[in-house]
This record gives sequence, C-alpha cells and structure tokens, in this order.
Amino acid sequence: MSDIQKEKVEEQEQPQIIKIRITLTSTKVKQLENVANNIIRNAEQHRLVKKGPVRLPTKVLKISTRKTPNGEGSKTWETYEMRIHKRYIDLQAPVPIVRKITQITIEPGVDVEVVVSNSA
Repeated sequence: MSDIQKEKVEEQEQPQIIKIRITLTSTKVKQLENVANNIIRNAEQHRLVKKGPVRLPTKVLKISTRKTPNGEGSKTWETYEMRIHKRYIDLQAPVPIVRKITQITIEPGVDVEVVVSNSA
C-alpha cells in the first residue's frame, strides 16, 4: 500500500471527535447542579475531555406592582423577582459515546440545550 492509502485507513480507524456544548438553564439551583453533576460524572466514566460546569451570571428579572388594585389607600409597592441560573459544559467525544452521555434523566424545571460541532 502507498503512504496515502495507509493514512486513509488510519483516519477511518480513529472515531470522529465531536465538540459538544451543553447549556443548562433553570430557576432552581439545586436541580441545575444535580443535572450538571450527572453529566460530569458520565463524562469522567468515559474518560472524556471536559470543561465545566462553567457558571454564567445569574439574570434577575424584577416586576414592581402596586398593592392596591384601584389606586386608593397608601402607595405601597410589592416587588417580585425571578432568578435564572445558567451553566454550560464543554465535552469532546466520539459519536457513540455522545449518545450515551446525552441520554440522562433531566429533572423537571431544567432546560437543556445541546450544540454539536465537528472538530477541525
């Protein structure tokens, strides 16, 4: 076999490595951390290159409303807020292992976004 054919055979034997970014979003920190820890535990079992969970700044959404609906009485206000927590995890893994890792149980209230890109 020529050198070019040998290189092609070697490339075919190595599984294709895929870069994955898993973004977790939730209003409940405890559930968010549980899901992130499950993903990290699975990645460590398969000995993958990983980075994270990286904690992104918490978004605080605030709404101020009057206590009295008709405008009578003292002018008192109530403030409600919702905190949105975000984490992301970067993984590098072959295709078959990616399927195993992404099939985890996700707790209610946690949104998961998976972005996949091929390694260059």
